[in-house]
Amino acid sequence: MAAPKKRRIPISIDMTPMVDIAFLLLIFFMSTTQFKKPTEVEVSVPLSHSVRKLPETGMIVITITRNDDLYMSTEVATLDYANGLSERVETGAIHGKKWKADEIPPKIKELQVKRLVNIVVIRADRETSYKTIESVMETLQKNNLNILQLVTDLEEDRTVSQAGAFSTGE
Repeated sequence: MAAPKKRRIPISIDMTPMVDIAFLLLIFFMSTTQFKKPTEVEVSVPLSHSVRKLPETGMIVITITRNDDLYMSTEVATLDYANGLSERVETGAIHGKKWKADEIPPKIKELQVKRLVNIVVIRADRETSYKTIESVMETLQKNNLNILQLVTDLEEDRTVSQAGAFSTGE
């Protein structure tokens, strides 16, 4: 005679604590995430072959538009307004402040004293006149701000084949 089979007891797992933890983690990550500040002026930067990541913090970006307007900003909008890099307009919105080349170094030195900035980055439009970029770089150099980085887009790596046509490096 066959042995009688034991009847299985159904197991129930309470999923409520797991859902609670999932929502708590979601709220935590949403509240601590720092989003990238949107740029106020659109700049099409030149192409280059080198790649180097910009740091997340501690940099000031000097933006030069195609109309030769100069703007400065940090990575945090509240720091920009608190340190005079942006201003409030009549509508109540906050916009970047236009600068002259000779006004930039004292402001950068002031931010360096406050330990908010340690890297200077130039982001210039590809149609900007070289005279403007040169004047900014000369002004920075005269004020011992010699270490700076230029923002560019990565150009696709192309090689010339023996037939004379361009081909990608694939």
